[in-house]
Amino acid sequence: MSPFAWSLLEAVAACGNLAYTVLMLYERRIGWLFGIAASALGIALFLHQQVFAQVALNTIYVGMGAYGWWSWGRGQGAELPIVRRGGRFHAVVIAAGLVGTLVLALALRLVPGAQHVALDGFATAFSLLATWMLARKVLENWAYWIVADAVAIALYAMLDLWWYVGLYAIYVGLSTSALRRWHRQWRAAQGP
Repeated sequence: MSPFAWSLLEAVAACGNLAYTVLMLYERRIGWLFGIAASALGIALFLHQQVFAQVALNTIYVGMGAYGWWSWGRGQGAELPIVRRGGRFHAVVIAAGLVGTLVLALALRLVPGAQHVALDGFATAFSLLATWMLARKVLENWAYWIVADAVAIALYAMLDLWWYVGLYAIYVGLSTSALRRWHRQWRAAQGP
């Protein structure tokens, strides 16, 4: 493919991912379908860029999109409630993310041509955990997204993926907004 075609693919994937995130902010189930499509495009893009954990991450996003679609739609229309988790839960998640980062970085070092393995591993490990929490509507998923997306901005800048740099900068703002919005909704559901 020509450089223009790769740039166009990146732009379409970025727009699909943006639609997914905005729809998740407003708890719209259809957003999972945008995420699936954008992630499928991301697989091709990241294969071309040789950031293999991002390839794996986008492959998993396709599966997590199907899981999120199912999870948010089960129960004959009953809405999955937003939940909060305590410190022990988050300590385990952070530890799992750090171990996942290390394992991915070490594994990626074995792949010829792999680039920026530590950043790739971190963004991948914490994005997977955040996606799983989002599918379960764990309120704090948005805080994990803020951190993972900030690291991804640095990774994508190093790869000259400027559509993704812009997208992930927007993600940080949207995740901050979503964290506030979901917190208000969670508090309102708790009652007086």
